[in-house]
Amino acid sequence: MIFRRKNICLFTTVLVLSIFLMSCATHGRKCEIDVLKNHIKMESSKKEDILKICGEPLTKDDNIKQGTEVWHYAYVEKNITGLGVVAHVAGVGSEWESNKTVLDVYFKNDLVVDIKTESSNQTNMHWQN
Repeated sequence: MIFRRKNICLFTTVLVLSIFLMSCATHGRKCEIDVLKNHIKMESSKKEDILKICGEPLTKDDNIKQGTEVWHYAYVEKNITGLGVVAHVAGVGSEWESNKTVLDVYFKNDLVVDIKTESSNQTNMHWQN
C-alpha cells in the first residue's frame, strides 16, 4: 500500500513537472521597447546605445541608395494555456498563446534615425485525430 502511494506520488510529480517544462518556449532576443523609448533619441543616439539595450541584432541590412543600415530584432514567446494542458493530457490536442515582437532600428551615419516595432498576440488550438 505504501509502495503504491509512492508510485502514484512519483507519477503525479513527473507528470506535473513535464507539463510545466513543455508549457513555454522562447526564441530570439527580447529588447525592452519602453527602455528604448526612454533612452534613445533620434539623430543623436548611436549604434553603441542600441547594443547596450538590445544586444546584437538577429540580422543587419544595408540600403546603399538611401545610405541606411537596418538592424532587425525579433522575439517570440509561446505558452500553453490551461485548456491546452487539459487537451494535451487527454490526447486530443493543445492550445497555446503566442506573443511576437519585431523591432527594426534604422541608422544613417551611425546615428539612429527611425525605430519601427510590431507586436502581436495570438491564441491557437491544434486538434489531434
